[in-house]
Amino acid sequence: MKSGEADWYDIESLKPQHHALAEGLNGLYRPQSTKNKLQIPEQFGQGYWERIKVSSAIEITVCEMYFHDNVEMRSSEQKGSFKWSYCLGAPIEWQVRTSKRDYRLNHGELSVFGHQPADCIGIYQAGIPYYGITVKADPHLFEPVRNLSSLAGRQEPFQTHIATPLMQQIFLEMLRCSFEDRLKRIYLEGKVMELTAVYMHEALGKPAVRAALSRTDVDSLFRAKEILDHDLLAAPGIQELSMRVCLNEYKLKKGFKELFGMPVHAYLIDSRLKAAHRLLEDGSITVTAAAVMTGFSNPSFFAEKFRQKYGSAPSRYFGRA
Repeated sequence: MKSGEADWYDIESLKPQHHALAEGLNGLYRPQSTKNKLQIPEQFGQGYWERIKVSSAIEITVCEMYFHDNVEMRSSEQKGSFKWSYCLGAPIEWQVRTSKRDYRLNHGELSVFGHQPADCIGIYQAGIPYYGITVKADPHLFEPVRNLSSLAGRQEPFQTHIATPLMQQIFLEMLRCSFEDRLKRIYLEGKVMELTAVYMHEALGKPAVRAALSRTDVDSLFRAKEILDHDLLAAPGIQELSMRVCLNEYKLKKGFKELFGMPVHAYLIDSRLKAAHRLLEDGSITVTAAAVMTGFSNPSFFAEKFRQKYGSAPSRYFGRA
């Protein structure tokens, strides 16, 4: 990437010209930018853009805004990343300048792009509430996804389709994340990996949820998973969890394994191990501290499970910083 080149997009204000928002967005999107949030000046409207650097390969932006006057901005999309955008507010409209083709992302729809370069004009209407989340990933990390999308989209730089219930749930869980700092990055990276698996699974035409599970059951199971994800240290037992999500224990156990691929307890252990592995990767925390911080009270049990999952003892990570 050239010095000064935008990490996400190059932005230019077309209407009105030289809009301060475009300059702010260019600053936000620069590779070495220390900014993580851009507030819209009150004279132009209300809202914000927030950039979350999850890892060296994954970033997320969330935008929520409306403008007092119509705004048009040109954005240059490079062929250097892979992105998912999910619309939670008013429809977003844009045009690809080279092909003169118009695109529209409606509420509840998902756009997949980045596998081809594109020069676009985005159109934002005055007084309309816009709200969305975009995930950007390194194309080498998600090579199978990129190849599948390129094949499915042929020469189209943008693929727009209705987000499935599972995809919608993942995006909402990202937005609702209450963790901070390192734990937030761990959680969001896991969600992006989950989104990748679901996208690949459903793009290949395979049903993500069996018909035996009703929509109400699925919603309850996702609530159960969200409770576990947000409380690794003191996760509730099966009986309490079933009461909190209004499912009997049998349905909770059977449905959770069917939907997420492992039993509740195994999922909790796996999630704790992933969190501990991420903490230990920095090399600045002891094995005992990593175990305690992620909910393991027995160091020997933690070491055994860690070795089973990652093929090496957790102690090999300590002191590498």
